[in-house]
Amino acid sequence: MAFTTTALPARKHTTLRVLVLDQGPGLWGAQQYLLRLRPLLAEHGVELTLACPPELEQYEHWRSRGLPVIPLALPVSRSIRDETRISAGRLVTEMSRSVAVPRLIAQTAVRGRYDLVLANSHWTHLDAAVAARMWRLPTVLTLHETSMPGVGRRLRDLAVRAAGHTIAVSGSVAETVGATVRERVTVIPNGVDTAVFAPSDERLRHTVRRELGIDDDRRIALAATRIDPSKHIEDLVEFAAGLDDSVTVLVAGTTSVYRDYEQHVRDLAVALPPGRMRFLGARDDIPRLLGASDLYVHTGLIEGMPLGVIEAQAAGVPVVAYEAAGVREAVRHGETGYVVAPRDVAGLLDAGRRVFGSECLRRQLGEQARSHVLDRHRLDDQAAANAELLREVCWSPTSSPVAAAS
Repeated sequence: MAFTTTALPARKHTTLRVLVLDQGPGLWGAQQYLLRLRPLLAEHGVELTLACPPELEQYEHWRSRGLPVIPLALPVSRSIRDETRISAGRLVTEMSRSVAVPRLIAQTAVRGRYDLVLANSHWTHLDAAVAARMWRLPTVLTLHETSMPGVGRRLRDLAVRAAGHTIAVSGSVAETVGATVRERVTVIPNGVDTAVFAPSDERLRHTVRRELGIDDDRRIALAATRIDPSKHIEDLVEFAAGLDDSVTVLVAGTTSVYRDYEQHVRDLAVALPPGRMRFLGARDDIPRLLGASDLYVHTGLIEGMPLGVIEAQAAGVPVVAYEAAGVREAVRHGETGYVVAPRDVAGLLDAGRRVFGSECLRRQLGEQARSHVLDRHRLDDQAAANAELLREVCWSPTSSPVAAAS
């Protein structure tokens, strides 16, 4: 393995060029995170270029919109197990990737003269960290969700130790990092655009409901979510079944890869009374749907800090949610909504009935929710904090010179 050393010019007062690694399928929370921050980071002199497999939806999304993206053959899925057992073949494959993928990352970063690598998805963290250590690349990891105990958590800790620094989207996510490396993690809470996600007027509320074929006097509970097992959509079906006939539960979203699961929960919903629950599919008008809604429901459990609950509160919509990583930080229990124990559908129903039962309470919770987001979860603040941290890592004396992989 040959190395050459080149010193990148110190450009503290010019554009910081960042190569972003992502191999997540779809355009879900972590991918939306990049899309929302990109234009604001540009205002701070930080230019993001996405590097991902060209077969992914996010590659085409960036390319078709003229956003900077390059194809990079990152593994889309990785595992050393075949069903429940460790597979010798997969182990050999992953061991070979443990050097080949970091080398590919380093070659791409150095040849493109990027100033910093930002690993935005779970499987890119360790590869980027290895590249950071072996080729002295300034590197930052972004942790979007908690890791499972065991091997996954130990590998994440190794990645955090090797990288230049790590961003966690909530304190809950940061707490899952080992104590010996936690000082290498900075919490920058998720934020939303409070101009896009804002309380709507009655005219818009009426217009959206008319488009949906829902009367103005009905109450709407919205869940904008992937239809995946970790989101426990079957609990939403049970929630809808326990409400009275004046409420419609809307589910905006599709599955990532779990087609059988999506069909299963749709089949469960068919047994409900007509009009009690509707699946809207993929939507790109969540702010409008929130404007027509009275309540936002979140039943996911593998989280970091769900953007949906912040968006809803920014729009002045109260939230009822299962307790998961980042939820108690984003939702103030009893002030902006209600947080109940995981899988406690009865608790979810009790909270929902409380909100639906009092227009005065619903309005009060909504107003306080909006104020909370304006105070703690502005996208502008998130972008500024990210830009500052990326510059600090890039221009740290330990980040240069850069060793180029050959």
